[in-house]
Amino acid sequence: GLLVTKIPKKTLKNMAELNLRGAELDAAMLETIKDALQDEKHNILSVDVSDNALGDEGGAKICEHLMNNKLVKRLVMNDNDLSDDAIIALAKLLGANQSIQELELQGNCIFTAGITSLAESLPQNGTLQHLDLSANQLGIGGAEVLATGLARSSLTSLNVSSNRICGRGAEQILLATKGTGVVFLDMARNEIGPQGFELMCSALESSTVNSLSLAGNRLGPDDAQQLCESCCKCEALQVLLLQQNDLGADGTKALAEMLPKSKLTALDLTGNGIGDSGAEYIASALGTCALMGLGLGHNSITDEGVLHLVAGRNWGDLRSLELTSNAISDLGGKALKLMAEEHLKLTAMDLLYNNLSPELADDLEMLLKKRQGAD
Repeated sequence: GLLVTKIPKKTLKNMAELNLRGAELDAAMLETIKDALQDEKHNILSVDVSDNALGDEGGAKICEHLMNNKLVKRLVMNDNDLSDDAIIALAKLLGANQSIQELELQGNCIFTAGITSLAESLPQNGTLQHLDLSANQLGIGGAEVLATGLARSSLTSLNVSSNRICGRGAEQILLATKGTGVVFLDMARNEIGPQGFELMCSALESSTVNSLSLAGNRLGPDDAQQLCESCCKCEALQVLLLQQNDLGADGTKALAEMLPKSKLTALDLTGNGIGDSGAEYIASALGTCALMGLGLGHNSITDEGVLHLVAGRNWGDLRSLELTSNAISDLGGKALKLMAEEHLKLTAMDLLYNNLSPELADDLEMLLKKRQGAD
């Protein structure tokens, strides 16, 4: 997609990567890589040991090998059956380490004791910027514990998606990140219900987060109205990712009315069933808001919806438009091509998996590639 929701990996000059993803590491192999991790002559800046079923013993061993390392900036330990004992060892590492900037722990089994140790280590570490805790077992209690360590951390990006933290946990994390360096917050797929959503929205109003993902939280039209009121009050929020919710046309109408009053520069509504009516509502706001990126993929938008999108001939500051997997034929495609020719700010438009002829699709792609080259 055109709207990137993940924090991009750092491009490090002369970076040496130790990539052991899925290498079936055993105890003997862990000892073998000890030298590579402890001897700085190897210049290893990134370590990926994901998908190795390391368990607590193997995870703790990796932390032990890295204890005195001053070079590694990125550590990835996703999907390794790590639970509290390994995370306690990792927290000890973070308390001593001043080089790791990115830590990914996706898909493990972190419970209360582990998250408590991790939260306590965050204020002691002045270099960690990106922390991915997605798809663990945090729950509301884990989110509340994690929140205690965020205020004095060095984090700029936090991913707690798929953790069932619910609205109460989301509220606590938003409150804890207020006034900190955290600008990117992913709380997708966290079962934020109606009552909890009200708590979260209240905390959002004074949040200093720049980019927020609430994808896959089953948000409906009523939630959209509440969210819009909070977004208008949130001075910092610029990127709002709402993919795979249930907003429909009515929820989209509320968002369209909010856009001119907000500071949003990117909005992703992929997979919300907004249809042609929703496209019409969004079109009414494009010339009066600050949007530069818009995601409308997987929304049952037909040529009729496209004609609504181009009718005003004013797309404001829009740079990228995603319309993948809709029901757009050459009629809509030609209208989009004419609009792209007029709207010189547009540099990217994704129309994959529609019903465009190959010739028209190629023409559109060539038009925008030339524009990207000119930039």
